[in-house]
Amino acid sequence: MKDSYHICFTSHDEVMFRDDEDHGMFVNLMALRGFSQGTEILVDSEMSTHAHLNVFSDKPMLYAGTLRMSYTKYFNKKYGRDGRMGEKYTYLTKVEGFYHQMVLENYIQRNGLHHGAAPTAFGYKYCSVRDLFARELGFEQEPAASFTRNEIASFLPRYSEFPDNWQMTPSGIFIRSSFMELRRAEQFYGTSRNYLYQMNRLTDESWSHEQLRDNTGQPITLSMIEHADEKSVAQMLNNENGRNFKHGKLQDMDVCRLIDKDLLPSYGVNSVYQLTSTQRNAIARTLLYEFHLPESQISRCLP
Repeated sequence: MKDSYHICFTSHDEVMFRDDEDHGMFVNLMALRGFSQGTEILVDSEMSTHAHLNVFSDKPMLYAGTLRMSYTKYFNKKYGRDGRMGEKYTYLTKVEGFYHQMVLENYIQRNGLHHGAAPTAFGYKYCSVRDLFARELGFEQEPAASFTRNEIASFLPRYSEFPDNWQMTPSGIFIRSSFMELRRAEQFYGTSRNYLYQMNRLTDESWSHEQLRDNTGQPITLSMIEHADEKSVAQMLNNENGRNFKHGKLQDMDVCRLIDKDLLPSYGVNSVYQLTSTQRNAIARTLLYEFHLPESQISRCLP
């Protein structure tokens, strides 16, 4: 029997995604592993240091493990890297109850807002937030490319199995509406109006009180979803009103692009993992003194 689960991968000391291609490959692998294992994917969100998924599965750890292993293999091959990607532990939480499920989806869809990557939940690109109720809310979706099956396969790992009706964007990313159970995710909101409300309401005690109606399990909270300390959670809650968002602030992927496209060529290497300690320190000084970036951000973008 399939049940609902929250899956979270974390990598706080090193970014998981350095460019759009990395995000796209994660989505493709998320789809492929779901198809091969009969796992239904409802919503997702990928940040630079972690990824959230809500799935219906009878083997959630198998799905999480194969997805993580496949993505690590891709990332290591692309960047000449070795070893495990991120922290060893994969967070897995079983979700029961109508309101528990809706709150979980809320937190996942609002992830970019909570981490200050966008001024609203709908402003964050690397998640499924604009795929739910897309037609009713007027969200324009990237058009599907008229690829043949062989052309689709060229963007994927060898011997990948996928249905004939799955569609891709021109850049080679499976369109979420092709493989995700979006209609099932929408059922917990009922209407597009309620979805808008849930994406914009501020988190307070009512979120936990509403979940008591399910009469099952402890309430889903932001600290539970993020596995974060009180200070970090407080900052996330403070980001909800959007007033702290800074349009000129460099996000992690902006910094990775700066490093990979602008700074690496002068050192004659193709990846940050090929730098010597001296070269890495020189780039770190540039990022610190010329771009005034926090040391923590430099450290995870320049491992």
